[in-house]
Amino acid sequence: MRLAWTIGLGAALCSVAVQAETLPVAGVYAAGTDAPSRARSIAIGDFSGRGGERLAFAIDSALRGAVIDGEPWFALTFTAPAFGDSYTYDGGTGSRAPGRDGGPDAVMRGIAEVTWRDVDSGTKEVEECVARANGQCTERKKVTYPCRAREVTLRPEVRLVARGGELLYAKGDTRVLGSRFCKDEERTPAVDSMVEELARGFAGDVRHDLAPEFRAEDIRVLETREGVAKPDHNAFKAAIRLTKSDVAGACRAFSALEAANPSAVSLVFNIGLCREGEGDLASAEAHYREVLALKPGKIEAVQGLERIVSRRRAETQRDLRAGR
Repeated sequence: MRLAWTIGLGAALCSVAVQAETLPVAGVYAAGTDAPSRARSIAIGDFSGRGGERLAFAIDSALRGAVIDGEPWFALTFTAPAFGDSYTYDGGTGSRAPGRDGGPDAVMRGIAEVTWRDVDSGTKEVEECVARANGQCTERKKVTYPCRAREVTLRPEVRLVARGGELLYAKGDTRVLGSRFCKDEERTPAVDSMVEELARGFAGDVRHDLAPEFRAEDIRVLETREGVAKPDHNAFKAAIRLTKSDVAGACRAFSALEAANPSAVSLVFNIGLCREGEGDLASAEAHYREVLALKPGKIEAVQGLERIVSRRRAETQRDLRAGR
């Protein structure tokens, strides 16, 4: 169950940007599930329940936002056909059966039930003007107002079924959104708006389950000089500084130090990060595994390997989509 609360008066959030030396890494990362990649076109079918229509629109919008290399991952329509005359996938490759053209590859249907309730939520004390003279407040006093909390629950479920009847994807959840309001406020939280927010959140998760995504990140380099030979300390520090202005130059500088410093975890990791940023995933993987051999469990190397696994899985999903 997902639970989120909003407070009527809001809260001030402060953040402090931290400057750090990083290297850019960009790539296409895998969807959470593989099978839906075989469906290049999806019809958004019937969605029942009070929140069904909002969920259908939210999923449609989320999936239309799935664009890889400038091309939509799915072709979407709201026209859901009857699946009496269907075809099957050939050996799991996603290829069409002979003689069948046109029509969506799969249909998504769902249900979204909505319940809501208001409960007592304490009081709020505010200072108000109770007397004025010549346009100025001359007397103030504290006034206490009763408050309520509105809790909206959305229970969405979706199924993606291939034309041949195969279940490609299923997901269900219970999501709760709460909003506090008090008697002095002009408006109470709108249930429909809260349902829409919950539907968007669920739809976003569906999108990440069904389609790969492109991500560009700045990954922090490791800066400790442990294992770096003392004569190379200054060169290593200079390479770190260079990441801010000349990524290619920084990577060349790291590589120049590799032969003389084979046990320097930071150096080996940073070279792996360079290779990952260049798209040489095999070399990046080798360097990250070398880091783990030198320092088992090093989280930055573990995360690097996870990124590589996801990018390779995304390539497999692309092959499924292409029917290869």
